[in-house]
Amino acid sequence: MSVAGELPEMATPVPGLVRALRRLVVNPLIVKDGLSRMRSWRAPVVIAVYLVMLGLFAWLAFSVELGSGSLRFYGAARVGGTVFTALAVVQLALVCLFTPGVAAGAISGERERQTLDVLLVSCVPSFSIVWGKLVASVAFIVLLIVSALPVFAAVFLLGGIDGSQFAVAQLVTVTTALATGAVSLFLSALFRRTLAATVVAYGITFAATAGTWLVGTILTAAASAVPRAGPPPTNPLLFFNPIHAILTALLGGSGVPGLTRVAPVYYLAGQLPASITIEPWELTVAAQLVVVALCVAGTVWLLRERRALTSRRTASI
Repeated sequence: MSVAGELPEMATPVPGLVRALRRLVVNPLIVKDGLSRMRSWRAPVVIAVYLVMLGLFAWLAFSVELGSGSLRFYGAARVGGTVFTALAVVQLALVCLFTPGVAAGAISGERERQTLDVLLVSCVPSFSIVWGKLVASVAFIVLLIVSALPVFAAVFLLGGIDGSQFAVAQLVTVTTALATGAVSLFLSALFRRTLAATVVAYGITFAATAGTWLVGTILTAAASAVPRAGPPPTNPLLFFNPIHAILTALLGGSGVPGLTRVAPVYYLAGQLPASITIEPWELTVAAQLVVVALCVAGTVWLLRERRALTSRRTASI
């Protein structure tokens, strides 16, 4: 009897978890923004331009490798690995180029159309508004990444890259799109105009990706010039950089300065010190998820402040 009486109490958290997951998936803003974006002529044009740019770059990289004689001297696997790495970096750059333009106007656009106050006085919670806008924006970028998989699959057939490296490259690209979209969404709620939010989002994205990678690589190369025992230390700026994460996942162990395969992390296990190794892409993905959580929390706070201001204004009238 006691066990039977405890079963309903143990089962009560499950429906609550199901309802929470249902609220994350079933969101009216995801449907509205997704349908409105896909019904316009811009969506197929952007997808076509994205695939044409990737295809042209893959053809150019393959032509350069064939012209240099890599296929004759090193084999198809070397050519496939080089082309795949270059294509993964270009795809990451295109994702960073497209995401701020898609997400930076998600909330500021509602303000410019004078529909934000209508959305705030509705029964939709602030978190659902932010989550719906973020998912609707990032879903289009994920669609671009998925549409480019046949291009990567054609290069993957040459060899040089295994399945885990393929998955890591795509995972880092998706989490970079998610983090960039979250930052752009926060700026969209912070600034009143879409133009200002877009410009600042592009600046932050460039500084956090190409800027940190360039500075970190230069500092690592400068440190390698100093005589020392063992490999040169990797600059901390590279530990959370998506470009460095993709390069280390695809070219780790190649001897290129700045491509440290693992980062040691020490801890105490009982009485003896032990160590674990963390891949740079794991640090990058974890840092990007933290950025997403902070930006979503900040955007929700801004919308709640705006909602409280709207409620006070309505009550005074």
